[in-house]
Amino acid sequence: MTLKLIATDMDGTFLNDQGTYNQPLFQTLLTKMGKRNIHFVVASGNQYPHLPPYFEGVTGEITYLCEDGAHIVQGNQTISEDVIPADLLREFLNWLANQPLFEHAWILLSGRQAAYTEMLPSLKRFKQSSYFYGNLTHVPDLAEVTDAIYKVDITWPQFDVSEQERLINEAFHGQLRATSSGLGGLDVVLPHVNKAYGLAKLQTQWQVTPAETMAFGDSGNDLEMLAMAQQGYVMQNAPESVRQQVALVTGLTNNQDGVLKLIEAALK
Repeated sequence: MTLKLIATDMDGTFLNDQGTYNQPLFQTLLTKMGKRNIHFVVASGNQYPHLPPYFEGVTGEITYLCEDGAHIVQGNQTISEDVIPADLLREFLNWLANQPLFEHAWILLSGRQAAYTEMLPSLKRFKQSSYFYGNLTHVPDLAEVTDAIYKVDITWPQFDVSEQERLINEAFHGQLRATSSGLGGLDVVLPHVNKAYGLAKLQTQWQVTPAETMAFGDSGNDLEMLAMAQQGYVMQNAPESVRQQVALVTGLTNNQDGVLKLIEAALK
């Protein structure tokens, strides 16, 4: 079957541990993809403003599936968005404030205009979060934010957040869904929103089947997307719990150009 769509997660997948990638090789492959009418999709839990700077100087078509599928940008234009209702968001934030397991969590709201947090800009964690979120803004109370919100980002210093994930999914079943984003983080979005949901929209728009799709990921929030691709690869460097749920595993890690090498092989 002809390959028509390639989708990849960024952190821990397309990017190495230094947050970079082999740009000359990618440019060569993207040019080949363009000549063969193969769409390249960046599928990330991050905000849109965070993603295009990675590809500064790169020429070719790139579509951005952001916020775990809640926001899709093609040609600098938003073509799809799924916003958490304001009343539900306030209810969720009030619930979080009364849960002991969430007492020491860092909470951010990822919105249409900016990202918001109660963390003070002087804190080290604020500066670390600014790397992932364009226009990160301090607010005294998250409940007062009026921007359209795609996602709630909750992070802890420890990596195992399975109990917090379970608690949210039980308390807000059918209303919100929490999923691991790796490195001690949870993404909370509307129940139907995930990377597969966003990818399915693009497959429909471009008339691409799962058999014509290749995808890469390394975290729990990538699993549904990988299932939408006949060639759905989990990274060799992914946690064992994630690798066990996917049939195909890359031969190389994110630090060895694992994604690019497989794309290169597929295009030969």
